[in-house]
Amino acid sequence: MSNSANRVGVIGAGMTRFVRRAKEAPGELAAKAVEMALDDAGLTINDIDAVCHGTAPDAFDGVHMKGEHLIAGSGGVNKPYSRHFVGGGTGVFSPIHGWMHVASGKFKNCLIVAEEKMSPCVPHPAGAFLTIFDHTTEQPLNLTLLHIFAIEMCRFMHKYGYTEEELARVSVICKKNALGHPAAQIAKETNVEEVMNSPLLSWPVKRLDISPTSDGAVAIVLANEEITRKHCKAPAYIDGVGFRLDTAYWCTRDLAYPEYVANAAGDAYRMADLSNPEKEIDFWEPYDPFDYKALHHMNGLLQDPTGKRVKELLLSGAFEKDGSHPLCPSGGALGVGNPIAATGLMKIAELYFQLTGQAGARQLQKTVQRGIAQAWGDLMQVGTVVIMNADKGTVSTSNKWKEMKKEDLPGTALKSAKDVPFIDYQPDIRYSWDNGMALTTYLEGFKAGKIRGSRCPSCKRMMIPARAFCEECNLKEVNDYFDLPDTGIIKTFTLSNVDWDSSMLGDGKVNIFAVIEIDGTQENMGLVHRLMEVDPKDVKVGMRVKAVWKPEKERTGSITDLDYFRPLLKSDATDVKPVRVKPVELDSVTAKSFPGKIPLDYRYTAGVAGVKFYEDLAQGKLTGTECSCCNTVHIPPTAFCEKCMVSLDSDGKAKELDPDKGKIVGFTVVTEDRSGEPLAKPEVMVQVGFEGATGTIFGKLETEDPSKVKTGMGVALQASRECGPNHLIFK
Repeated sequence: MSNSANRVGVIGAGMTRFVRRAKEAPGELAAKAVEMALDDAGLTINDIDAVCHGTAPDAFDGVHMKGEHLIAGSGGVNKPYSRHFVGGGTGVFSPIHGWMHVASGKFKNCLIVAEEKMSPCVPHPAGAFLTIFDHTTEQPLNLTLLHIFAIEMCRFMHKYGYTEEELARVSVICKKNALGHPAAQIAKETNVEEVMNSPLLSWPVKRLDISPTSDGAVAIVLANEEITRKHCKAPAYIDGVGFRLDTAYWCTRDLAYPEYVANAAGDAYRMADLSNPEKEIDFWEPYDPFDYKALHHMNGLLQDPTGKRVKELLLSGAFEKDGSHPLCPSGGALGVGNPIAATGLMKIAELYFQLTGQAGARQLQKTVQRGIAQAWGDLMQVGTVVIMNADKGTVSTSNKWKEMKKEDLPGTALKSAKDVPFIDYQPDIRYSWDNGMALTTYLEGFKAGKIRGSRCPSCKRMMIPARAFCEECNLKEVNDYFDLPDTGIIKTFTLSNVDWDSSMLGDGKVNIFAVIEIDGTQENMGLVHRLMEVDPKDVKVGMRVKAVWKPEKERTGSITDLDYFRPLLKSDATDVKPVRVKPVELDSVTAKSFPGKIPLDYRYTAGVAGVKFYEDLAQGKLTGTECSCCNTVHIPPTAFCEKCMVSLDSDGKAKELDPDKGKIVGFTVVTEDRSGEPLAKPEVMVQVGFEGATGTIFGKLETEDPSKVKTGMGVALQASRECGPNHLIFK
């Protein structure tokens, strides 16, 4: 593929700073990165054929249909545009998606944008991760991604014999490397002792083992070879791509080795004609949201289930910046920050910078011909891999990225969202999930005090939770159900000091979560649950445990009917065999659904331009922002022109309009609130335009007679005492 006529190169990159809370709105972050990438590529938005936007699940930003919401800031207006996400794997899948667009010959170039604003989640964005777990079999346990990482880290340490101190070396390497990155959020000189002494969150995870919560955006421009050679002095090409997803049943495999990463890497190596990747790749950018995770992924990238080679490389110092296998020279998620989707694309940008000699203070001293980036996502199941190659080893002699400093990048950090105009939003979104026959049979088992599985007639796997198909046997129908022993062994575990929303439990409380391999099944088949009646320091991998059930009258057919597991006693029966049972027949009594609710609130900042809008409105003024490229005045004020994709100074380029000269463009009479409850009296919502400006403003119209409202009617915008659409009033 590297010799294909449709070879695809990276010709420009842009990014914001990665910060904990950004003053910029999500679209503003994206637009800033896009403007920089276009400038770096020597193109305008009019030169772009298509746009691909990568951003993780909507629950982070708290915006429904986030792809559509971000189309303006991504430069996708009236262009072929698509949004995709595979959790943390998104940022490396984004250029794969764009590569497909260009390599197919359909488009000459493609703009790739990845953005994440995680700070709107209240009380903490970690709460959004609760929603990725299975709503029926896992969410009721109040798991978060921190717990599953800790569980996997424990398994990784157990299988490969790592100590916590050895894993902490990765955090030290990445945070130090990030000192040279202008976008870095938490770059610092640190040491193993400092990592080890940082607050314990969920053993074995400590504060400095983990990447921070971040807001940020990254954009790159991909182009075919003809455009690449015309616009780029030192091109870097995508030579190999791979992406694989494993099943979401994460308790059905050994978490120590990421098969999905190994398979994705294998696809990329074959495409790039690499037979010995360790010798043919000069530097590595594995996904590192936790320190152990970089090594976990390196095992997959090196196709080594034994893990011996990666451990040798770590302990020998090979992963240092001046070592034989430089690891995350960018500083990675651990040092630069982790705005989920944007993190992976930051790593792709690092391949571009390093391969073209533009990495500045981070530039590797050895000659680099080829680099690899990888990202991971969702429930331990996504692997995305990209290999890039310098064009005959050429390097750029002059480029602004070499000298880029932190202050040169856009992105304004806030101490609190309350420092600028903001809106609190408490969504009341409820669901009721139908269980189906297999899950109903599984849950009815819990009501009866039994763990139930279903067995595939082809591969003979006993599957937990019970399901009506086998994902490994061509989705073959499964009809055999069994009551299983309620005993098993601990495969891995975590001792957690934090709740699902990252708040500390306090009072010395510890939640123990463990993956239990259930007796009567094959290796690694089990479920995750709580462990009690044991001193946390006595918990060990391989410990035998038994289920403790709630009293029969308290059981409702839920995963929580199994109250917890405890250590197995000598008096406990251990010779229980699987017993075949008849699946539950669905009828009006048994066909139940599982109720649920997204347990998150949000706090939206107004954005840079929104701050200007509300500050002026409080003084009775209406201002727009003027774009000198297209001679357009935008209302409400905006920090970028979506037509020209250039930044606009909402203060310096502000143009005052007459707030008394609005005209109704459209309106509706509202008789119900968002919950469908009748209002005390009808309200009129209006869309209002102003002469000399492009855009409209929505708000309420104060009127005694809604029947007299008409389009074209003149209205005046009133001074607002508070921020938010409910306080935009027209008369």
